[in-house]
Amino acid sequence: MKNANKRIQLVVLLFGLLGFWSCTIKREVIVPTGNDFSTVIVNTIPQEAIDKVRDLGVTVYDGRTPPDIQGIYFVSELRMTKTTVPNDSYTVGSRFTDQKVNIYNQDASRQLAQLDQKTFNTNTGALTSESKGQKAFISGRGNQFTVFVVSENVKQNNSRSRLLDVFSGEINAQGVRNMQYSLLVLEDYGDINNDIIPINTGRSFKDADGFSERISVFRLKANEKQESTDASATPDPLPFSQ
Repeated sequence: MKNANKRIQLVVLLFGLLGFWSCTIKREVIVPTGNDFSTVIVNTIPQEAIDKVRDLGVTVYDGRTPPDIQGIYFVSELRMTKTTVPNDSYTVGSRFTDQKVNIYNQDASRQLAQLDQKTFNTNTGALTSESKGQKAFISGRGNQFTVFVVSENVKQNNSRSRLLDVFSGEINAQGVRNMQYSLLVLEDYGDINNDIIPINTGRSFKDADGFSERISVFRLKANEKQESTDASATPDPLPFSQ
């Protein structure tokens, strides 16, 4: 009888251990730290591209509960912080075109929005490029966010490129603190005019004063022209240009 009881206790112990190990194994199936992105981001933005953006020094915030970031933001002065372009003709600190970014139609459940973008000459305020209605994929949590935009770009000379634009920062009522921006070339379609930076290279930038304020109007207003005698602002380069 004693032997039978011992066998029963041993079987119960074994089943208990199996149950413990099973629970332990389930807990090990976790998302790698820093890569907790929505399914749509995982399926659209290659992990290699996200890694390259991080290599450019940009903080990419993961997470599936991003804040409401709808609004119009003025990014100026836009200064380059790092480049992976071989023999880049621009140096860290070079000033690039000012930007206005309009984010709207944010869908919290799908973590999507639409984004319009304009760039302006820093001396004259003249419009230098414009894109509308781009699909924006958003990650983040709390007041921290990252926006991913894959776009097709056509220059006036018919040079084409597919680009990944990434915006990261911390939202508040007045605007975005610590705004970072990066651009990565995904495809250059043969670079027919030899004026696009190489595929899988890019540049990163920051708003020089550390804050991109909310504004009420997306079109250019006279009092928002950024007159400058800074030599680094002339000529006025676009982020993806050679």
